[in-house]
Amino acid sequence: MNIILSSSLEFVDEHGKPIILSNNNGFLSVLKERLKKRKCCVIISGNPKKIRSYDPTYDMKQCFEKSGLAFEEYIYVDENNKSQIKEFLKRADFVDLCGGHLPTCNQFVNELNLKELLKDFKGTILGASGGAMNLAKDVYCVPENEGEQSDKNFKRHLKGIGLTDINIVPHYLLFKNKIFSDGTRMFEDVLVPDSYKNDIYLLPDGSFITIDDGVHYYGEIYKLSKGNLSQIN
Repeated sequence: MNIILSSSLEFVDEHGKPIILSNNNGFLSVLKERLKKRKCCVIISGNPKKIRSYDPTYDMKQCFEKSGLAFEEYIYVDENNKSQIKEFLKRADFVDLCGGHLPTCNQFVNELNLKELLKDFKGTILGASGGAMNLAKDVYCVPENEGEQSDKNFKRHLKGIGLTDINIVPHYLLFKNKIFSDGTRMFEDVLVPDSYKNDIYLLPDGSFITIDDGVHYYGEIYKLSKGNLSQIN
């Protein structure tokens, strides 16, 4: 099994046109190296109850074709076909865990029982943003939406898929200066105190981590541990 933890994954440009996947920090090259078999791609929705009037795999299909990574079959898993997840994963060479609102994504991966279904998976798993966060055993759930930072019922730790012990916070350059309306600072008041409970890896967009025979870092990556910030790559 190959695992990729990515801060972001873009299939289209600012005008909504399909693009070639970025090779920033060697991302496209790494993906091509790992995706030798490209029969079936299973995409796990980050917003499974959203009603869509279009093919949710369209942008990915176009992007992957332009990038030289076309698959024979793409399966988008959401609320409508979740009962077939076990059969879908038997056919999959590649699983893409989408991002989104982390508690929403997390609820769905647990509902699908991905912890059990993916433990012996032989292909490549890519988690982007919230998808990468959910691959951890103990998912660190950083408050993102207004009000979550002060909600005593908001859970900072959730049950994850359990394929890594690495907790990432994606989009670091966007998050580090974020201030909520009550004056709570994302970095100083949320991330730093929480880093005394578990190490947090901070990934700017374009950076990623691979896990196979070891852990490998690509791009600018920081580690926040017990209040101390260090750049590890």
